[in-house]
Amino acid sequence: MNFKKNLTRRELKYKVFYKDIGKLFFWLLNSPFKKRFENRHVNSLYYDTPNLDFAYDNILGESKRIKIRTRWYTKNHNNFFDSFSEENQSFNIEIKRKKNNLSNKIIIPNIYFENKDSLKKRKNVLKEKLFSEISNYSELCKIIIDDVLFVGYDREYYENFASPKIRLTIDKNIICSKSQIFSNLKKTLISRNYIIVEIKFLEESFDNVREILKKFPFRQIRSSKYLFALSKYQRFSY
Repeated sequence: MNFKKNLTRRELKYKVFYKDIGKLFFWLLNSPFKKRFENRHVNSLYYDTPNLDFAYDNILGESKRIKIRTRWYTKNHNNFFDSFSEENQSFNIEIKRKKNNLSNKIIIPNIYFENKDSLKKRKNVLKEKLFSEISNYSELCKIIIDDVLFVGYDREYYENFASPKIRLTIDKNIICSKSQIFSNLKKTLISRNYIIVEIKFLEESFDNVREILKKFPFRQIRSSKYLFALSKYQRFSY
């Protein structure tokens, strides 16, 4: 995978408060989106520099940004500390590059652990695999990074039946925790009164999506679960 390849993916994000959730599902019933796949819990371990450069590039609205995370999935709303370390667990490492509204990803897939590990050991092994990958890219090889936060949430999946590459997801019950062993590993609920809706598609489908969203009852926002979580522990609002 070439980190310099064209950015072709676009994401639109919306924050929907629970009091307005009826409007969302009424729109869905009359939209070309249909439920697809089983719900599952999405878990991520986010990485950043010691100065949180990835986070602050996003906050400041820099046009070119990077996000790095390890991601894994569970069927239920599991404790992400337990599922992270358990046996027979598979992970993907994702290096996401974004320029303005377009993005692409490098994915290191199917990193499999047969045996149960300590939290510290598993984090170290995954970080070694991440460092081995980014050493191949001049844009990343000199960056010092470490794990910062766990984030988890329940996700529903919808797909456009006419254009399956146009997808909509609903994320709720977003929780987070610091990831460092010496810190207080305590889960915090972020989304007490809202959900996050994301619509994902290739840039070539933009006109089609714009037509679909003409009657969508919510306003697009900038949204990052990593920044929502980080704002719980750092002195900035998001």
